[in-house]
This record gives sequence, C-alpha cells and structure tokens, in this order.
Amino acid sequence: MIKMHRQKGMSFTSVISLIALLVVLIKTGYELVPMYLDDQVLNGVLERMKDSGEVTHESSPRHVKSMLEKRLDMNNIQLAYDELSIKKNGNSLVLDWPYEKRSNWFGNVDLVVSFHQHVEF
Repeated sequence: MIKMHRQKGMSFTSVISLIALLVVLIKTGYELVPMYLDDQVLNGVLERMKDSGEVTHESSPRHVKSMLEKRLDMNNIQLAYDELSIKKNGNSLVLDWPYEKRSNWFGNVDLVVSFHQHVEF
C-alpha cells in the first residue's frame, strides 16, 4: 500500500500569486504615497500662510494666489489651479480648493485621488 505524504510549504502557483500580489501592492504604494505627501506639504504651506499673518482678510485674492503659487513652486509641487476659489466673505478671506491628483498605474489604468483644502484667513 502506498502512503500519502502531506505537502510541506507553498506550491509554485501560490508563490507566484504571492509575488504578483506584493508587486501590485508595492506599485500602488509607490504611486499613492507621493500624492499624499504633496497634500501634506500643501496643507503646511496654507497653515504657515495663515499663521504668519502675511495673508489677512484685507489681502486680495490675486495676491493670495500669487503667494501660494510661489510657495508651491519652491516646494516643487505642481497642481492645477482651475478649481481654486479665493473669495472675501465678510471679515474673512476663504480659500476653497478641491483638486485631484492622477498617476498612471498600469497601462491605461490611472489612480485618481481627490483632495479638498479649505482655509479661512
């Protein structure tokens, strides 16, 4: 009579599947982490602009946008300013900026992350 032996370890298919899963996770992290880091830098820039007192409720929206563009350029962050809204609201200046970051993931598949910044000066 032939005795059956228990399999020890992972099969070749399991190893290949695990490697493929790890590659997908690493690639996704490699694409997503810089997007979130850029958002954190933008958040820091806006907070410093607010805390420094350089931007007040009396500042013009054009001046605020110019300052923001210069600071983001210094931090090497490229964003579309299409959705940027800076409006006077009574005794405050309100910056509202919904934006998306895109990154090519694989082939014609993109990762799209939506962010929203809202600051009152």
